[in-house]
Amino acid sequence: MKFNMKESMNVTMLLFLLAFTAAAVVVDARFDSDSFISQVLPKVTDDTNYYVKSTTTACCDSCVCTKSNPPKCRCTDFGETCHSCCKNCICALSYPPVCRCLDITDFCYDKCTPEGEAH
Repeated sequence: MKFNMKESMNVTMLLFLLAFTAAAVVVDARFDSDSFISQVLPKVTDDTNYYVKSTTTACCDSCVCTKSNPPKCRCTDFGETCHSCCKNCICALSYPPVCRCLDITDFCYDKCTPEGEAH
């Protein structure tokens, strides 16, 4: 039996891809309207103050849009849950979960934090 470097690399790559695919499982997280869920997040400017980001009202601090007409916009916020209007929320299998809404709309939601107040 002769050692073949090419076959060894193919097997290694296959095992790596299988392990990566198994680790990248995504959980579908939906909003439960019967519960009030909020996130308490530290402000960047002062670590002793916190603000509450409610997920019961749709809001987005970081929204990107294309220049097309109509625009295609997506919220790029990450959090433990998605906002209440999100139809396509994915969460990483981590603790705490890191979730992101993948919906594409033709508008941006209002900001979660008031204008002039950094988070």
